[in-house]
This record gives sequence, C-alpha cells and structure tokens, in this order.
Amino acid sequence: MNASTAAGPDAPTIRLRRSDERGFEDMGWTDNWMTFSFANYHDPDWMHFGPLRVMVENHIQPHEGFSAHPHRDAEIVTYVSSGTLTHGDDQGHEAGISAGEMQLISAGSEGMVHSEENHHDVVEHNYQMWLVPDRAGTDFAYHERGFSPDERQGQFRCYVAPYTAEEAGPNGPMPVNTDAYIYAGLFDAGDRVEHDLGVNRGAWIQVVDGDLEVAGRSLESGDGAGVTNTDALHLTFGAETEALLFDLNMETPLLWK
Repeated sequence: MNASTAAGPDAPTIRLRRSDERGFEDMGWTDNWMTFSFANYHDPDWMHFGPLRVMVENHIQPHEGFSAHPHRDAEIVTYVSSGTLTHGDDQGHEAGISAGEMQLISAGSEGMVHSEENHHDVVEHNYQMWLVPDRAGTDFAYHERGFSPDERQGQFRCYVAPYTAEEAGPNGPMPVNTDAYIYAGLFDAGDRVEHDLGVNRGAWIQVVDGDLEVAGRSLESGDGAGVTNTDALHLTFGAETEALLFDLNMETPLLWK
C-alpha cells in the first residue's frame, strides 16, 4: 500500500504515490496519469484518500479534448497549470480556465453533461480531481476562482472550502459538498510553510512541478503524499515549485466509493 510511518509514537503516517507508479493511459491526443483507480485503471490499494476519489493529471494536445459526456453525484475540481481549458455544459456555462485558475462543478444528483477542450495552439496541462459528496440530493452548481502568480507566491491560497464554512461565499472560496479545503501555491527554493490540521483530518500534497519535503520525505514533480496522524504539516521547498494541498476530513461519510 506504499504506507509508512516515521520513527516515534506520534510521527505522521505517510502514503507515498510516486509519479511513475500512477496508472497511465496514452490516448494519443492526451495522457492520463491516475493517482487513484479510475476508468480502465484499477488498483484496490489506491481507491481514495478520504473524500478525494479521483486525481488525474493530463496534457491535452492543441485543438483536441473531451467531447460532451455526463457526470452525476461528483464534486469535479479542475486546476489548470498551463494553457487554457475551454468548458461547456448543458446548463448554459461556457468558460476558458487558464493557468492558476480552478473550476468547481457540483454535478448534482440529477447529473449534467459537459465538454473540456483545448482550442489553442499550445498543450494544456491540468489536474482534475473528484470529491465524493457527503450526502444525496445535491444540486448542480458552477464556480470559478483564480489568483494571480503574485497572489499565490510563497503561500497556499484557498480555492475551495466546505459549503458549511463561514468563509465560503461570493468573494471567498468555492463551496464544495463535502468537508474539504483545496489550496494551490507557488514557492521558491528555501521557502518554508506550515499548515495546521484539525482532529480526524488528513492532507494530500500533490507536486505539480518542482520539489518539496514533507514529514521527512522528498517529493518531486508528479509525486503525491497523503499525511495523517499529525496536527501540522511542515513543508520545505527545494526549487521553484507549484503544488496543490487538500485538507480533508478523513471520517466524512461518502455517498459512494
């Protein structure tokens, strides 16, 4: 299961997911690197981390993309690292999501249909994550949030927060239908960041590009790690780095697995 615990009774528990150990699918016009079991890739040891059920990194070639397809009962989060991803759905939303921007679609219990395409002349790079709702009967909702490079530099900015969180709202993080916070940031070599974790919470750290150290383990581009059994994360960055951080309630009831 690639789980390990550092020495000491109160040391964090760490699940490492190295980039080259992920599931891989080459579709020609895009590649899919799958952290957890998804589509045709299945590994019973890698099903989910708390409510985080899907994480797929892909690079969509110019003028290619995913044509219209349906989803339901999923909180679909897409973070664009480079290029622009053009979205359209059957609820009337059309948008171009560019580098540093994140999109959240609550597919809702009745479902929705959307497309995701690269209409431009350069390769588009994104991470798409699905979180499992904590209850049935959710409604469709569409959100976008972005921060400039200066706003993300040296810190994790909060893009997504639980729908019950006080800070969620028109000018705050996008509200998600489970107990999860999602952050993204840009860091220089030598930067150090601490992130507190509450009771029964875990963190997933995903390196989009660069390298960092957390809980005594080094992570490079494409690597991820789930950390539990600690009240705080201490991250040190060894190069210019772009990273995602998920702060998750590990005891959240899941509508499906």
